[in-house]
Amino acid sequence: MKLTKIIIWRSGAIGLLLGGVFACAIGFFSRDNVPVTQINQLQKDRDTDATVYLKGKVVKQVPFLGTRAYELQDSTGIILVITNDKFPQKKEVLIKGQVQYKSIPLGGRDLGEVYVKEQERL
Repeated sequence: MKLTKIIIWRSGAIGLLLGGVFACAIGFFSRDNVPVTQINQLQKDRDTDATVYLKGKVVKQVPFLGTRAYELQDSTGIILVITNDKFPQKKEVLIKGQVQYKSIPLGGRDLGEVYVKEQERL
């Protein structure tokens, strides 16, 4: 009788321990823990080739020949995101991407734009 109780207690303790480890792992690897960059910061810094995480609302989809683009908006601004995937199905997305800058010289001024090349949709 005592041996059965010990086995039950031990099994329960192991189950709780494994459950706790699993819960911690989910929290640790949660995609909500990534360092999200604000869009207006990208447009100020123009830190090309930087890898960033952006979170926002898809406000417009733009089909291009061979690729796609969409406008992503957060509380600080809007940026164009270029993707090789399908358009996002959700209105709110979290992406990992690489900052790009396309220089457009016109009349001695640079009218270029910062955009993001999507690497992964999280």
